[in-house]
This record gives sequence, C-alpha cells and structure tokens, in this order.
Amino acid sequence: MLRNLIDERQGYSISFALGLGGALAALWAGLPLPWFLGPMIANAAAAIAGVRLKGPDFLRPIALPILGVMLGTAFHSEIFGHVGTWAISFALLPAYVIGTSVVCYGYYRKIAGRDRVTSYFASMPGGLSDMVLLGEAYGGDVRQIALSHSVRILVVVTAVALFFGYVFDVSSQSAARPTTQLTDLGYVEGIVLVLCAIAGPAFARFLRIPAPLMLGPLILSALAHLTAVAELGPPTVLSLAAQFVLGAGVGARFSGITFASAAGNLLHGLAAAVLALLCSALAAFAVVAIAGIDFFEGFLGYAPGGMMEMSILALAINQSVAYVSLCHTFRFAFVMFASPILYQILRTKAGQAD
Repeated sequence: MLRNLIDERQGYSISFALGLGGALAALWAGLPLPWFLGPMIANAAAAIAGVRLKGPDFLRPIALPILGVMLGTAFHSEIFGHVGTWAISFALLPAYVIGTSVVCYGYYRKIAGRDRVTSYFASMPGGLSDMVLLGEAYGGDVRQIALSHSVRILVVVTAVALFFGYVFDVSSQSAARPTTQLTDLGYVEGIVLVLCAIAGPAFARFLRIPAPLMLGPLILSALAHLTAVAELGPPTVLSLAAQFVLGAGVGARFSGITFASAAGNLLHGLAAAVLALLCSALAAFAVVAIAGIDFFEGFLGYAPGGMMEMSILALAINQSVAYVSLCHTFRFAFVMFASPILYQILRTKAGQAD
C-alpha cells in the first residue's frame, strides 16, 4: 500500500512537472490556450512514450466549476440578437452528428476491422464516459471505445489550436484577455461568483443537465452576468490553474497506453479524428452559407472536441463562448438521446442483411 502511495505521488509530480514545462513551451511558442494545450500535449506525449503518470483528476471537481464560472462571463445581453441565427445552426447539428458518425463508423468497420458495436460507439461524437458506458452495455470493446474518444479529443483540440495559431496567426498574446486580480472583485461580486461555483453543480444535477460540474456554474454565472449582478470573472490565476489541471488530466489519460502496445488503435483513432474534423469543417461552411454564422464560431461549435476544450478555446481567441458552449451542449444531448435509438435501427437493418 505504501508502495502504491509513493508511485501515485510520483505520478502526480511527473505530470505536474511535464505540465509546467509544456505550458511554458506553449507560451514561448505563442500558442493560444497555452496553460491548457501545453500540459495536455506534454503529458500525452510522455504517457504514450511509456512514462507512468497520474493526472490531477482529483482536482477536477474544483477546476471545472471555476472554468464554468469563467465561461459564464462571456454571456452578455447582445447574445439575444443572435438567437434566430443560432437556432438555424442548432437545427443543422443532428445532420452533422449523423453524417460524421456514418463516415467514422464506415472507417472503423471497413478499414480498422472492428466489430459493429465498438465501431458505432467509437464513431459517435459524444462524451467519452457516456459512450464508454453505452458501448459496454451493448457488448462493445470498452478499451477501444475509450481510446478512440481520447485520441479524438487530443487530436481535435491540438489541431484546432494549431490551425488558429499558425494559419490565422492567433497567439496567446494577440488573443489575450484582460487580467482579473482578486482585489478587482467587490465583496458582493466575489460572493456571487463563489456561490455560482458551489451551487452550480447541485443546480445542474437537480435539473439533470449534462456535465453538471461545468454547466451548472456556467449557467448561474451567465445569469449573473446577463443581469449585471456580476461583471468580472474569477481571478485570472485561478482560471489558468483550472486550465492547467484539466489539460494535464486530458493528456494523462494515455498513461498505460504506450505506442508500442497500441499503435494500431492509436493510428486508427488518429485517422478517424481527422475524418471527423473534415466533416466539421464542411458542416461549418454549410452553417456559414445557410445561417450566416461566422466561420470560426461555426467551426468551433461543430468541431468534434469536448465541450470544455472547445469553449475555453473560443474564449481564448475571442469567439462567442455562448454559441460554442450551447452547440456542444445540444450535440451531447442529441447523441445521448439518439445514439441508443439509432443503434437499434442499425442492428435491425444489419440483422435483416445477414
């Protein structure tokens, strides 16, 4: 037991050191979202190379509410002027989800050679834990499903950040947001933000809202800022610390999955992630043409990354967090509701074909 405790602490220490080095390297390179992207890439690369890591997931219940409150600061009364346009975009999301899933499912079945259940739940652009649980319930390969979604999130977040960073020259400096110090917050405003972070998860769970640790505080923070009860967000140092914890945690998911032992699955996950990204780019062009949404916002809203990752990336490059977070919330809700129904249809048709 003592040995396990020592190994665990060593894993945390290595993950922290790698994350700090990755963040500083990302800052030096001028990447957007350096305190998330740097730790994520550094931890993922080390884990795949065989380094034993332990991500700081025990801090997620603290980091996610801080992030939710921070994202809620981007909600202002101006968003009501976009409701009609956004509604068209949201209406197109199911077609995008189904189209992307069909493309990735075909890849996993025909090229990767995976079974029907594993291919289906690995291809659905939903939350990692949700798809793993559903895939397990239907008899899929849990390890392959989890690895596919982990690779998808890693590839999408990295590729999108590099795309904005190097193709459109969006850097951590050019997209820098105003710094908030603890002393900038008034007593009432500070108490309101703390209450949003504490009460938000319980509020979301009561209403059965997905991702309650982040979405609950986000909703309460958004309401506070829409009603002008609060104007500022959490102190910048807390926001950056939350991004660091979450980025290191995403990268450390690959601990125990070395390239040598899972090369085929990693490469298939990479290929499927690229296909999903191409589908999201095509969908973004369609949204631009049909709804008049800004391409950057449409791309981030439809990108098959996690809601948390795409929302903070939107915040980092001064795009509409409200639109992006609502897009991903709607996508996750649709996937959770529709994926079991669509799978039953797929299984029925496959049985008829057999």
